[in-house]
Amino acid sequence: MVFVSKVHPALRLSLLIDSLGAGIFGPMILLYFHLVAGYPLAEVGGLASAAATLGLVVPLFAGRLADRFEPRIMVVAGQLIQALGYAGFLVAREPWAIFIAFVVTAAGLRVFWSTFFTMLAALPVPEEGGRERLFAVTGIVQATGFGTGALIGGVLVANASVGIFKIAVICNVVSFLLGAALLLRLPIGAKTRHADADVAPSGLRLLLHNRAFLWLIVVDAGFAICSDALVVGLPISVKEGGIGYVGVLGPLLALNTFLIATTQLFVAKMIGRTSRIRALVLAGLLWVAWAILMSVLPVFSLAISSLVLILLVLLYCVAEMIHAPVANALAAEAAPAEHRGVYLAAFQYGFAIANIVVPAAFTALFEVGHAVPWIALAVLAAAATAGAGVVGKFLPAEAVRPGVVAH
Repeated sequence: MVFVSKVHPALRLSLLIDSLGAGIFGPMILLYFHLVAGYPLAEVGGLASAAATLGLVVPLFAGRLADRFEPRIMVVAGQLIQALGYAGFLVAREPWAIFIAFVVTAAGLRVFWSTFFTMLAALPVPEEGGRERLFAVTGIVQATGFGTGALIGGVLVANASVGIFKIAVICNVVSFLLGAALLLRLPIGAKTRHADADVAPSGLRLLLHNRAFLWLIVVDAGFAICSDALVVGLPISVKEGGIGYVGVLGPLLALNTFLIATTQLFVAKMIGRTSRIRALVLAGLLWVAWAILMSVLPVFSLAISSLVLILLVLLYCVAEMIHAPVANALAAEAAPAEHRGVYLAAFQYGFAIANIVVPAAFTALFEVGHAVPWIALAVLAAAATAGAGVVGKFLPAEAVRPGVVAH
């Protein structure tokens, strides 16, 4: 057996390069066709949203293939598909061609995330820290790469030109290709498909009858919306809602990335062998408090509100660092091993839906009042927290509490 410590270097380098390229081009995805092809931002955004919606059909197909074949191959395929899609950005100029490029990149993104955690679950579990440590390490690497890339991308946007944007696209394509090549060096075990898989019920059929896991997906979708709300909601509330100085926005987002990169492992160690449901409930309560406090800003003065925002980003970040590794570890161990690809692909629907829902819902509620989306988020976080407490009673004991042996 190959131990995690032996395979991590290739995995970490692959994720770092991949996320660095994505971070560099991330701030300019919508601006790219606006600048290069001259289309209005609203039109480009509409094409991107429509493509992302079509991408929702991908996860279950990718999950079934991850069960049939080695999941790493599907993750690599996701990276190669994204490389192809972004390469299309270099030549797409008509609306139909731009839409196809967005569809291909969205499909590749969904293939990647639908099978990424199945690939991680196929790795040996670290003796210290369990699956949470494995998921925490990958989260740190991705946050570091994406955050660094985003800072570079922000500088490039400030000095925007057609040539700079094209170079950023090329860097992104190369990062996907390098990331895929490095993942092929990971000596992960054989196919996850079991010998009796041809006569066993399909993973999708079992999933649709597994009410506990389906409710886990619903509950975590609520947490995923909380997770997405910072990047979407904070810029709008600061710039348009006046809850703090606009100049603090960049440092606040950078602080979030820095904290995840430096303290994620510490948080994972602190929650240790605590019940995963209790950990999720704690994360949910922290998000409830965060959203309620965000709704009352500004207070006294912009200077004081800006200081409060720093503390609130810390509060959000702790909740995020608890939720991310715990939720993925819980889903991985609650899924039957022979159908883990289908189950974890379905689990990713919560995050995919959050990516689509949050921008539209937040902006619509913000039009009603700057506190309204935060109050709605607090209510959602409270509901997800209560739901986590209930669904935990019906999940396998060995998945809820690390170290418990199944009977």
